Amino acid sequence: MPKKKYTLDQALERLEEITERIEDIATPLEQSLELYKEGVELSVFCAGKIESAKQEITVLRKTAEGLFENGV
Repeated sequence: MPKKKYTLDQALERLEEITERIEDIATPLEQSLELYKEGVELSVFCAGKIESAKQEITVLRKTAEGLFENGV
């Protein structure tokens, strides 16, 4: 989990910033490494949020299909 609390959108935005800074040749190696570590944490966080949303959608879809199949 990232040290700072992020929403999914904020985390994705921060990942974009990190990518730009790492790609900048003027960014020192040590800073690039720290940014990379932060980026990995954010990637794991984002993947978890997306997976959680997928699972919720699956449950909602099954619930809706059951309602429609039962004529409710």
